[in-house]
Amino acid sequence: MTALSVLYCHLWYRDIELYVDETAYKYLYMLPCRVTKIKMVYHKELWMKAKIFSIEKQTTPFVHLDTDVFIKKKIDFNFKDVMLERKEGGYRIHYKRQVDFFNNYTQNIDHWHHDLGCTYNCGVLGFNNLDLRNKFVRAYYDLEEIYLEYRDEYQPLKKQGFEPCILIEQYNLSALLDYYNITPTLLLKGRSIKEQGEVAKQLGYSHLFGIKKYQKGIVQEIEHRLYKIFPYWYAQVKMVLEKHKLIDNNNKRDLKK
Repeated sequence: MTALSVLYCHLWYRDIELYVDETAYKYLYMLPCRVTKIKMVYHKELWMKAKIFSIEKQTTPFVHLDTDVFIKKKIDFNFKDVMLERKEGGYRIHYKRQVDFFNNYTQNIDHWHHDLGCTYNCGVLGFNNLDLRNKFVRAYYDLEEIYLEYRDEYQPLKKQGFEPCILIEQYNLSALLDYYNITPTLLLKGRSIKEQGEVAKQLGYSHLFGIKKYQKGIVQEIEHRLYKIFPYWYAQVKMVLEKHKLIDNNNKRDLKK
């Protein structure tokens, strides 16, 4: 999936950098972009912290793409201060109870909103305004600190399937933009998933968010596209996976891995 995402980008853009941990570096070091190995300590449920780490390192305006994002046509990322993928749905389902939880501990965070009512997806996250980027990075660490301090109290929500990362990243940024009265540029305009999907189709953009990307049929389709569109790089990745015994020579992968 990461290889396919990077290689699609490589068709259209020259300055690409992939940030990976030591494990991923072993499998993806050969991709035709800058592959930067990072060392960081993070908790499993805060899996998006690597994104914060990578955007924090940028010194010029940039666009960050999650590695489950695929760009099949060249997209001109034109925006003023900040670009995000789309306006999220399901605020009452996925965010409201988490917001209520954090409301108990955010009295000293100026930008915090007790019930914003909306949020944005950060599958695409671009900053032209690096001062705003710096504010967001500080906001992330402030909320991460609160989460880690009150992690035990959060566990009942965790057991019900809530993910703190979407609040610490996405809602946090949405509240920050509201506080500074900044309207983000959205890649996918539209009020519903259906409308946003039509825009994505026209752009040649897709994002396999959530656990959908781990379904067997989706995994097989990703591998098939990598093989058909980028056969040389497919062979390179496959050889490394075989070397590290993640798949055998008959291409029977260990799905648990």
